[in-house]
Amino acid sequence: DKFKERITTKTELNVMANFKGTQHEKILHFFKGTGKTFTTRMLKSRFKISSPGARLWELKEQGYDVRSQTISTGSVGRPASAYQVMRNRVA
Repeated sequence: DKFKERITTKTELNVMANFKGTQHEKILHFFKGTGKTFTTRMLKSRFKISSPGARLWELKEQGYDVRSQTISTGSVGRPASAYQVMRNRVA
């Protein structure tokens, strides 16, 4: 499935942990135009972003093309979403 979390290598995890920048900069640096997908849970756990939904909304407000797709987690309750930040901004 193309909407699985794709950052899994130890090297990538170390880079994420040591990246200095704002929460917006972290999201854009690791995901903008890469085709990689992520969830809000991933942003919380790996990037220590406490309100990832708000950060994604702010990026959208700044003109970034943030796309989402509902994904199945196999658990009962509210479905999860996977996100991508596209290379080009919304015109």
